[in-house]
Amino acid sequence: MRKLLLLISVTLLAGCSHKISTNFQSATPAPADTLCNPEILKNSDLFGLDAQYLGSITLDEPIVYMRRKVCSEEAAIEILKSNACSLNANLINIILEIKPGADYPPYHRSACYRCIAKYYYVKIDENSKPILKEDVRKTISWEDKTKIRWDNFMIELPESSEVPYEFISRIFVSWKWSHWTGVCKNYKAQAVFYSDISKVKKSFKTTENEKHIKLLFTLTQLYAKRLENNLNSWKPIIGNRKKLFSIINWYHMDLENAKTRFYEETEYGENEAALKKWEDEINTELEQLTNGEKDPNEK
Repeated sequence: MRKLLLLISVTLLAGCSHKISTNFQSATPAPADTLCNPEILKNSDLFGLDAQYLGSITLDEPIVYMRRKVCSEEAAIEILKSNACSLNANLINIILEIKPGADYPPYHRSACYRCIAKYYYVKIDENSKPILKEDVRKTISWEDKTKIRWDNFMIELPESSEVPYEFISRIFVSWKWSHWTGVCKNYKAQAVFYSDISKVKKSFKTTENEKHIKLLFTLTQLYAKRLENNLNSWKPIIGNRKKLFSIINWYHMDLENAKTRFYEETEYGENEAALKKWEDEINTELEQLTNGEKDPNEK
């Protein structure tokens, strides 16, 4: 009897795979006649694409394992694909991976392949297809702000469009992580313009009208500078990643609200007085923040 129990125990351990943790937003299974062949990308920037977030999965080493191949990269990929099919996801974005034996603080070294991935359903069209295929975004950062021109709007809007252009930008944030204290510090933030998803009518592409998009890029940089100064002012330093990302997301939402107000008040540049008012306020505050003065909006 003891030999039988021992045999069963060893068999179970030998078949042990990754430790799996999931946080799914939807559990709607894919239709039976749907061909499940999800695209797998790594640290892909999906910003601005028509993508529905379906959830995340973490694959860690099992508590006990006896064979390395059961927690190999190949085994992990099969687990990722299987869950993608259950969620009706057509894209898996691996946002963190740790190869067997690799040093990746604060994670300990392991013989297992480990990863964190997010699931999406992405609308595949003529705009998203090349972005996903190349997996390289066409962007312009603040340090190259002189390149903000109509020529870098890669999508042409039909003349029947209700708006003359769609300027897509966001804030990019970087920081240093301390292995000893477990906190982030030395934050840097800057505006980033997305050429590959920004749109404009051909009839609107004049040199005079370029001042609108240059001002919108400056507005994005203003919010980036506000965010950078805010994060670097925290005492004690922010150590909770969830709190950090919630702050960053709040600034992104505030930026989008500011863009909407800009469009409405300036009437896409037709209201010259309103445009001049925005220009003066944006440039004045950005200069103050760049020179180290306190954010006038900070309470």
